Amino acid sequence: MAMVFVTFAVCTAGAVIIARNLTVMSECQTFGRIWTRAVLSEYDRHLLEDYGLMAYWGNDTEVGIKIDDYLDYSAAGKLDISLGSTGSDLTGYELGEPDNFRDALRKGAAASAVSSLIGGNERKPSVRETGRSIGNKVVLDTLPSGGIGGSVGGDSLAERAQELGDEEGVRSAAASSGAEIAFIWKYFSSCVTVPDDKPHYFNNEMEYVICGRPDDDANYESCRRRLFLMRNALDLISLYKDPAKVELIVSVAELITPGPLGAATQLLLAEAWAALEAESDLDTLYENGRVPVLKTPEQWVTDLSAVLDSGKVRGELDEESRKLLDEKRDEIDSMSAAENAAEVLTEGLTYDDHLLIMIMCLSSNKRLLRLMDIVQINMKYRYYRDFNLMEYYIGVRFDLTANGRDYVFEDAYR
Repeated sequence: MAMVFVTFAVCTAGAVIIARNLTVMSECQTFGRIWTRAVLSEYDRHLLEDYGLMAYWGNDTEVGIKIDDYLDYSAAGKLDISLGSTGSDLTGYELGEPDNFRDALRKGAAASAVSSLIGGNERKPSVRETGRSIGNKVVLDTLPSGGIGGSVGGDSLAERAQELGDEEGVRSAAASSGAEIAFIWKYFSSCVTVPDDKPHYFNNEMEYVICGRPDDDANYESCRRRLFLMRNALDLISLYKDPAKVELIVSVAELITPGPLGAATQLLLAEAWAALEAESDLDTLYENGRVPVLKTPEQWVTDLSAVLDSGKVRGELDEESRKLLDEKRDEIDSMSAAENAAEVLTEGLTYDDHLLIMIMCLSSNKRLLRLMDIVQINMKYRYYRDFNLMEYYIGVRFDLTANGRDYVFEDAYR
């Protein structure tokens, strides 16, 4: 009986120990999941409200202290637990890492941003202000892009615009080219429109994504030059597609430059005319108007007389051609008068649509890094002077030791 009793007691004690260890393990696993959610629940409200991104501020030490506090509150005095060390390792969850930022963007703002782009949400007219610049070296050095340079050329933009054709084509292509393009459309301003009433450090945020310079006016000017090259190439194509304009150019060239040199004058007049039309297009676009990708004869705005008055044309002509131009000016004006009958442009691409084409032509890496720059700059400007994406995290990882057993917990925003 004594042996049976001792055996029973040993088994009972062993069962109690096993049950207690299982309970401790269950408690640790349950509380560990709760603690990870508690850390993730401290997401930055401004980052979520302004950009739809979920991330919390912290570092290994801060999160470790929080876990210790949670551990003391949850476990102390409830079970006979021998607690060992706890530690946090957030490596790999930094919001400032491009892959993590893209992942956070897709999980948070992507759906609404794409809907905004496809649905054609109304952007408000922008008030042109003096541009700002960033001169602080620390701010520049901590930008995600690190000042990465490079942009896109006018010829490739013209080819891309012809492929897309119209506003619907541009918006659909932008929506399918990556969530970050829809994100830019929903949250970033341009020099012509703004998406919301929030303060933006740069007036030209979409232009910054294209050009990447820490100076608002420099981005404006650089983007304007690219837009001119784009429109100039497209207008030159439209001009050569119009037999009447080609015939007019040939006739005027023969009048002012008889002989074999007339071919060079034809080319000069065509290029100058397309350039003048492109300048008119830019005026329309910067007034938030619309310009077709390729124009019909009825949509052409300028006439050849204005081209002949330009210093560019007169400066390229030889003395004899200038003399003939002055002598035959009345005849030339009567020939070109019939061409000056343009209709008001109500269809086509807006300024922002042209910017979307430029943004789509950028490499995805460059586009994403500059997008991250704008988010960091605006968060500094609106809320925290020391805001840095690398100090915000989209997930949490920590470990603890209880009764000699190691536990590792990890979770992230979904």
